[in-house]
Amino acid sequence: MSALCANELELKSYIGYEYKSYLKKSVDKRDYNSALTFQNELKYSFDNSRLYSKIDIIEDTDESQRDYIDLTEFYIVVPSSNFDFYFGKRVIFLGSLEAYNIVDIFNRQNYQRDSLSEYKKGVYLIGINYYFEDDSRLNVYIKSFEEDIKFLSESSPYYPFGANTYDKKLLFANGNEQPSLLLTYAKTYDEYITADVCYGFFYGYDDHLFSKKSGNKYQSMLFQSMKFFTYDTFVVGAALLKLEASFTKIQDDAHYDLDDFYDIGIGAEYTLERIIGNHNLGIIVEYYKADDPFTFFDNDLFFALRYSLNDKDSSEFLGGIVKDLQSDEVSAYAKYEGRLSDMFKISADIRYLKGENYLDEHLRLGCEIKYYF
Repeated sequence: MSALCANELELKSYIGYEYKSYLKKSVDKRDYNSALTFQNELKYSFDNSRLYSKIDIIEDTDESQRDYIDLTEFYIVVPSSNFDFYFGKRVIFLGSLEAYNIVDIFNRQNYQRDSLSEYKKGVYLIGINYYFEDDSRLNVYIKSFEEDIKFLSESSPYYPFGANTYDKKLLFANGNEQPSLLLTYAKTYDEYITADVCYGFFYGYDDHLFSKKSGNKYQSMLFQSMKFFTYDTFVVGAALLKLEASFTKIQDDAHYDLDDFYDIGIGAEYTLERIIGNHNLGIIVEYYKADDPFTFFDNDLFFALRYSLNDKDSSEFLGGIVKDLQSDEVSAYAKYEGRLSDMFKISADIRYLKGENYLDEHLRLGCEIKYYF
């Protein structure tokens, strides 16, 4: 699965095949997607520095708008006694909840790969992780620019612009493009309470998108915002308590009438160990509340079960449902991940959505098999 050369080079790759069948969708949309996938990860150490890269390739058999070769991540880490310096292209994950990560705002969704799963695009940045003597950490990242946002073809169920065309070139509500800034401060507690807490500040282009229409053509427009947020986990016995919260202050409002908004999510996961042999059952409950005009998670309850076999194949089943408490909107899914052998990994999922959006009522069955070498 990996190759090591003099403790300096580590390579990990897979080639895969994915298939998605759309059992419920609009009548004029395609019935399935079938694609070859490839990923290569490289880690290389030299002169006390580290290089990391990840290349993703997808080749759809019928829908060329899904095809891409993407250098998802490519960055260098230069460490010092109390800080690490980063530069390059990177994915920064933020969040603690299961159903929806409110604060995962720095990287944008990869709509070419999948609109229903959280595939993220890397961003070009410079950053510093500074380590304090109390084991806390300050992270500073500056995103240099935004890449154009691509969607699938008009025949895809996940094309959100109806009969209109889409121009991938981004528009900026404040005119000229500017860098974005992210600050986070994280600390782990393990004496009187076991907890990981993180506080953050963001200034730049919001993770939400506007769609601006001109004639029969749409373009994505970004607006600037200032965000204050936190994401935390607390261990209480066999239970894991989670919190994500964000307050957004709009910075430019020349084009749209926007008010400041908040998002909050709280959750708990309780694990029943060795219920059958060494199998574990996790029970997950989360609640989301927001006055965010862009989110579907405005007053929603999420319930899920995670069944881990703890076997040699790392088999795991996860099923969950999200219910809007004020409307008929509902989203449900069930998925499986495991290995057929040391070289083969398989996953499968089924997803159902019903709500007031461009998908209306949607049912999808998907699977993927990967061969690692």
